[in-house]
Amino acid sequence: MRCLAAVVLVAAAHLTAQQQTFIARNGTFQLDLPASWRQLSPGEARTIAALPGAPADLGYVEPRLFYAIGPVDDWLQGRFDTPWLWVVEQDNEWVVDDDFAFGLRRLWQQRGEATGTRHELAEVRRDEAGPRRHPVLTARRTSTLPGGGATTSLDVHAPTGGRQVSLSFTCRAGDFDRWEPEFRNWLATVRFARAAQGEPQLSDRLWTPLATGAVVTVLLLLLYKHTRRRS
Repeated sequence: MRCLAAVVLVAAAHLTAQQQTFIARNGTFQLDLPASWRQLSPGEARTIAALPGAPADLGYVEPRLFYAIGPVDDWLQGRFDTPWLWVVEQDNEWVVDDDFAFGLRRLWQQRGEATGTRHELAEVRRDEAGPRRHPVLTARRTSTLPGGGATTSLDVHAPTGGRQVSLSFTCRAGDFDRWEPEFRNWLATVRFARAAQGEPQLSDRLWTPLATGAVVTVLLLLLYKHTRRRS
């Protein structure tokens, strides 16, 4: 265990030795990430989907809607032992009611029922992110795959200029405690292009964009399974 911890710490030091500013193609946000990271392209995602051990999230992307950022060159070589950032951008800001924690847990439960992956949420709260103290919702989410294995994510949901951006800093579940400080360091640099159009209010409109995300998840799983069968 000590050797494994040392390897992870060395990897963390290597990732954070040099950083670059990633700017979203839609211009919705930017943040500092390791210099070796870049956005995964659709063609690269199709290649990765056929590799053994590839996380399902990396098997299909839409560059301006949902996509992964990370050590793409390592993924193409079949190495998936480092974290990544999963991004989802939606057209409408969430208008969040006082039961937002219950709503998020219910949404992820429904996704799990559709895909077979069990999602557990903890520490769901209102928060602020980046030097501008942008209002966000945050949660820690652990996702356990049907065949075993699990990831844990620091999820960040931010309204910006009428759009909703969700950032999921993700790693293997057993490594989350070691990576969480780096995730929060990267999150501390985030800048969203526009202020939220309105502060969260009492409403049930949260469910429309979340339901859309659930449909996307099911489509990703079906495509991933289809690619696996062909390989």
